Amino acid sequence: MFPFPSALAHVPIEGWGDFANGAVHPLVSPAQLLVIAGLALLLGQQVPLKVRTPMLFFASAAAASLALTVTGFFPEIPPPVIAGIALCLGAFVTIARPPHRHVIHGLCAVAGSILGLDSGVESGGAFAIAQTLVGTWLSLILLTGYVTLASSNAAGKPIAMNAVRVLGSWIVAISLLMLAFGMRG
Repeated sequence: MFPFPSALAHVPIEGWGDFANGAVHPLVSPAQLLVIAGLALLLGQQVPLKVRTPMLFFASAAAASLALTVTGFFPEIPPPVIAGIALCLGAFVTIARPPHRHVIHGLCAVAGSILGLDSGVESGGAFAIAQTLVGTWLSLILLTGYVTLASSNAAGKPIAMNAVRVLGSWIVAISLLMLAFGMRG
């Protein structure tokens, strides 16, 4: 139904180690970048900034789902699901009314789970797979945390707050384009 091209994000970069390939993975997957940006911008809109618990939900879900990818039990996440999550996160950012903290915790858990399940390693030895998954996990946490802290500086600055909302609308638009191109085939 959704004929997306196969992702090149799962192909390791020659000459780089397993840890580095894992760390770069979220940066070369456009769908994952949209989810990370949407979640980070949403968390950064909280005033006052309270990200300890949401990031704990995100980090735990990402770690658990990355570990589950080793079992091979879960299939790869379809790109429309990832685009749909990004669309929801971008919509929350655009309306600039952060939902209740329990909803944010749920969104963090869903985003962490989706990103983790989409970042599985296809082959390699146990140590190589572990290094790759740890690199991916740290990259997800650090990237999300950094963008959250950076976007939180917009609080109280009308122009910067509008810029964050514009970024949220771009996430919505790009997600809709991804979904539309997926249905086109």
